[in-house]
Amino acid sequence: MKRIFSILLTTVLANTVGVLPILPAIAESKYCNDPGPIPAAETTRELELPQFGVTLAIPSNFRSILRNNGAVEIVNPGTYQVLTCVAQGGQALGRGYASIIVRSIDNTDKLDLQQFIAQNSRLQRRISPYALGDQQGYLVESRSDSSAQFWISPADVPDVVVISAGCDCRGMRDRLVSILDRSSLLTSR
Repeated sequence: MKRIFSILLTTVLANTVGVLPILPAIAESKYCNDPGPIPAAETTRELELPQFGVTLAIPSNFRSILRNNGAVEIVNPGTYQVLTCVAQGGQALGRGYASIIVRSIDNTDKLDLQQFIAQNSRLQRRISPYALGDQQGYLVESRSDSSAQFWISPADVPDVVVISAGCDCRGMRDRLVSILDRSSLLTSR
């Protein structure tokens, strides 16, 4: 017992005078509070995205996130809370989430829009024409309906713009169309 006390006292004194190195405490990562997906509000607001030449009508409680690659992601408030926490170093317990992503793809070869879609869409797809304002674009749907995309070449934007709805659930085509039906091109206002 005296020997254990002696070793303990020596260690405490050595640390006090700085003989032994003191290691920093390892920070414990916190788990993010996850309120789950919060339903869309009945009201909408306009989200103007001049870099893509579009104005989207989104649920008034949804949030937009500018991604590092220039894309804009639109999510419900619960998902936004979790993504913000993860960006600040927290850990999520893991769940899927639905989102709308708006991005642009360079069309340096100036391909026809249908050819461009054939070369650049990864979806196992069904393609159908869809107009946004007075401009023709195309809806591209996955076979499982868990992903849908709208491809368009707005007149004032040099790239092809893709608006995608995705989730680990069904109904993404209808969700995307409901947003597009209330949205517009900036040039057609």
